[in-house]
Amino acid sequence: MLSLQRLVSEPSAAGQPRWRAVAGLAAAGLLIGCVLLVLQFARLGWEPTAPFVVGTSWGLDEELAARHVRVRVTPGNGYDGQWFLGLAYDPMLGERLAASFDMPRYRAGRPLQAVVGWLLAGGRASAIPLALLAVGPLAVALGCAATGRLVAACGRSPWWGLGFALVPGVAVGVTFGTAEPLALALAVLSLSLVLDRRSIASGFAFAGAALTKESYLVFAVAAAAWLALGVGKRRLARFAEAAAVLAPGVVMLGLWWVYVAWRIPAGAGEGEALGAVGPPLAGWGHALGMVISGDYVPDAPVGPLGAALLIGSLVATVAATVLGIRRPTLLGRAGLLLGLYGLVLSGELLGRFLSSMRVLAPTVLAACLAIAAEVTTAARARQEAKAPSSTP
Repeated sequence: MLSLQRLVSEPSAAGQPRWRAVAGLAAAGLLIGCVLLVLQFARLGWEPTAPFVVGTSWGLDEELAARHVRVRVTPGNGYDGQWFLGLAYDPMLGERLAASFDMPRYRAGRPLQAVVGWLLAGGRASAIPLALLAVGPLAVALGCAATGRLVAACGRSPWWGLGFALVPGVAVGVTFGTAEPLALALAVLSLSLVLDRRSIASGFAFAGAALTKESYLVFAVAAAAWLALGVGKRRLARFAEAAAVLAPGVVMLGLWWVYVAWRIPAGAGEGEALGAVGPPLAGWGHALGMVISGDYVPDAPVGPLGAALLIGSLVATVAATVLGIRRPTLLGRAGLLLGLYGLVLSGELLGRFLSSMRVLAPTVLAACLAIAAEVTTAARARQEAKAPSSTP
């Protein structure tokens, strides 16, 4: 039987490969991301701002037009990519463009996607839409490489890391210009750096994930818990490592939110963000009830696949939770916390296909990583049970 020490302090019997060894994996991920984006352009038209789906309800189109920025406009509310596009034209909030958003402070509290797009564009307004869309495929490349390192540490082929690109929420993020690919890529990068015992670097990577989407700070909490509760080091050293992993995200996110509160007035819809969570499993009951009754209609052209992906995401959520309880490894801790997070999502959120796939992206990937670790652990246990005992 595997000892408790091995379960807690050795999530990987095989070491992670060097980054240059997963360069081909990154290239394949980049290609997949580009293909997804091209398919979206083929569906919506070849206008650079089309994937962001800028609506007419909030006046963002008028604010951008006043700044001589032309965007394709869709009647109605539009979709969430429009907020990242708006932030990319005012990443430091100096022009208070975010004041025209549906939930100004909430949207402005997620700056990194827009900042990266602005940097890729070199600050040139005309280049921002395409630069911001390029963040998605680049994030898929990083995410595939980092995931490949993690699954290799679990004894699998690193090419299983391409599964990162197949997470439904990642595909939605790439095609609609939202932040999930970048946030998830930074999260798995952080986990990989934790296994490398590069605590400070992982802490800043976790901070980047949190500044992309605040809920991804859960990954840092999971890593900090694994380090603090581990064995093999003195308690003070373990706690110092845990603090190095968690503190940068907490501090940097907190400071940014204070800055946002100073720069941007609160909007009437800010409280709607709290509706993303509810009583455990209540949201799933609502969403599955819609599927059973035939009332579930995905807000994307995916047909019956939408319901199948929703049900598969529930299976992944439960699997992540169960495996996280069974195995107190790094990937197990992440699976447990992200699984619990997935169980308390609201029915309103889960009832919308695009939003549910996006919000469940970290849970689905955490479940896949926890399953990879579980399969390897179980196989190792069987091998040790078959091995002849060295004691008389």
